[in-house]
Amino acid sequence: MALSPILVPLLLIPIFLGSVFAISPLKTDTLKPGQQLRDWEQLISAGEAFTLRFFTPRESSTFLLGSGAGLRYICIWSQSRPVWVGNPTEPVSDSSGSLSIDTNGALKITRANASPIMVSPHLSLAGNVSATLLDSGNFVIRDAGRGGGGGPGRILWQSFDHPTNILLPGMKIGFNLKTKKEISVTSWTSNQVPTPGAFRLGLDPSGANQLLVWRHGEIYWSSGILTNNGSSQLTLELSRRYIDYEFKFHSDKHTNYFSYSVKKTKGSVSSSWFLDTLGQITVTNSLRSNTCARGTSENNGPCRKDLKSSSAICIAEKPTACRKGSEYFEPRRGYMMDNAYYGDGLSSGISDCHGSCWRNCSCIAFQSLPRGRCHYWGKGSTFVPYDNFNVDLVLIVYVLDSEK
Repeated sequence: MALSPILVPLLLIPIFLGSVFAISPLKTDTLKPGQQLRDWEQLISAGEAFTLRFFTPRESSTFLLGSGAGLRYICIWSQSRPVWVGNPTEPVSDSSGSLSIDTNGALKITRANASPIMVSPHLSLAGNVSATLLDSGNFVIRDAGRGGGGGPGRILWQSFDHPTNILLPGMKIGFNLKTKKEISVTSWTSNQVPTPGAFRLGLDPSGANQLLVWRHGEIYWSSGILTNNGSSQLTLELSRRYIDYEFKFHSDKHTNYFSYSVKKTKGSVSSSWFLDTLGQITVTNSLRSNTCARGTSENNGPCRKDLKSSSAICIAEKPTACRKGSEYFEPRRGYMMDNAYYGDGLSSGISDCHGSCWRNCSCIAFQSLPRGRCHYWGKGSTFVPYDNFNVDLVLIVYVLDSEK
């Protein structure tokens, strides 16, 4: 009988690392044709609120066994985290990547021994183009030749129209009725894999002034009707202690969209709504004045707040013949022994592994592996507590428990 030693940490905190090289700013917020943003360089917005750079996502205290450690993505960076990723499905395998914009207005990443990665498409009627990182966190391509009067020029493309897992003030989510395109926020597959995951945050297509989170196309959570006083399930009371929000719902014959803004306060404010891999929305605010800095964070979603284990994984599942709702999975330190098996095909991350184990009455533990694999343990498996592991060799496992 072979032992399968699996270390189970109580917490897994994402740390987003930049480059193995020292980051070097280009002393500008704009990229022009003929220029390159190399792997170790970065653009900085005028007010230094955001940077554009390459990064490698990794887990703290985690050894990424075959997970593609070192993969490089171009991102917009703020508050020690990426808020937008330009190539989530096609990373650069090494540090050879460089971002450039051509005279047709196309952003692309060139790399060694491989074809370029297109970040934005070729744009028709482009002329004197440039790409600028704004203090809003928006990365825009403009045609300066069309600005008139020396203005900045018409926006031809913007990152705000292609969000990943974070909603920023001024970013719009909703529908373009002319192109039939929907703009929404999508969770990552895992904290180290920014490919689209199981959850999506968007505007209610029925026309109601509310936000929905879908899990693989099924409604998972609703904000309730949103108003500027914030009276809905999207609880913002903690953040309102320092910051006021303004919600905007816009509808005309061309577009329906939602956006939010932060009302002016004394000091500078940064805000973001982060859709995590568990389908939870984390509303984060940071207020900095001349005398102090404050930060608040509030989680919103269908997760139960009354579970006896504060470390329990928080994903809402429908009751089944064998799961009545009092059960939950929580991380533990120790070994899982016997009756291990792997899931068929690829998953969209931890929520898919959780859902499959939940629906299988014989499943009592699972592990979400990098790059979309699930590892399960069935009834008859034995959990052996053990704390003396090297935390650098950790992959997380969740074990079934019950409130009863």
